[in-house]
Amino acid sequence: MALDPALERPRLSEDPTFSDAVTCAFADEAAGVQGSVRIGLTADGASGLIMVFVDGEPAIAQAEGAIAVEGTPKDYAAVKAAGIDHEVLEPHRRWRTAVDSVAGRLDLTFEAAGPSLVLEPKTRAARLGGMEGYEQPCRVTGTLTLLAPAHEERTIRIDGVGQRGHQWGAPDWTTISLSRTVTGWFGDDLAFNVSALRPAKGHTHADEIAWSTVVRPALPEAREEDDLEDEDDEDVVAVGPPQAVDAPEPRISTTTDATGRHTLATVELWESDEGPVWTATGEAISGTTIELGRMRLDMAFFRWRLRGRQGVGRYDVLRRID
Repeated sequence: MALDPALERPRLSEDPTFSDAVTCAFADEAAGVQGSVRIGLTADGASGLIMVFVDGEPAIAQAEGAIAVEGTPKDYAAVKAAGIDHEVLEPHRRWRTAVDSVAGRLDLTFEAAGPSLVLEPKTRAARLGGMEGYEQPCRVTGTLTLLAPAHEERTIRIDGVGQRGHQWGAPDWTTISLSRTVTGWFGDDLAFNVSALRPAKGHTHADEIAWSTVVRPALPEAREEDDLEDEDDEDVVAVGPPQAVDAPEPRISTTTDATGRHTLATVELWESDEGPVWTATGEAISGTTIELGRMRLDMAFFRWRLRGRQGVGRYDVLRRID
């Protein structure tokens, strides 16, 4: 789906619950680096949050909020918070994200890999969450420079995968108890994204309303009819560029530790009741918990396995604390 370049612009609303934010997440398994950079706008002003992990441990952690903004910025290059600079180099294709902190500097280019994943306002998840937007699997390149005295000074080259997302809306947290974002990145032809919301009266995964999409090779019709349940089936011959396919009812199973943080997970993504099904299993390789007033964010990066391939991705849980 071709997206309007105007969708890249930030927006504001008089609704005090409205927010507009861009999130850039990335991972380079060979370098042992994962991270997430979020910059956004609310009625209170601009905010930013950065978490970068090296070898499974936090290396950069920085947050700032309620930074005054005059009017509605014409683009995210004009929004400044937490030392973050975000620039659209080519709408819906290339972006630059840079971070300057006392612990280190980050300078990354995100380049779209495959089709965009669009959260339409008419979906059940969008209606419950009051949000809309789009996600873009990416190739990510650049550098992470760690600085003294927080670290031994060194520069790490980044050549990995990730995702850049832009979402906006006014979620009503009186009707939601938890939101879940699960992503997996396996290269230019395979990725998945799951966004799930648990209604206030819900208790388990089964109560959650989800939106999910798989980016996968375009398959010949004969393969479309197969269940494709063999996890070792790597010989899928593409007949065209990668496609973004809805998986309307994802099935998620999560194991948590004594603190309630997620450590293991299985995600089943069904394109229809008959299949094909894409099953990813994974374990946390880094993560942390961040208290955000009346909210708690459990952030983690997972190593995933899907049909004989290994990838990485983000698994975040944001919950209301009563």
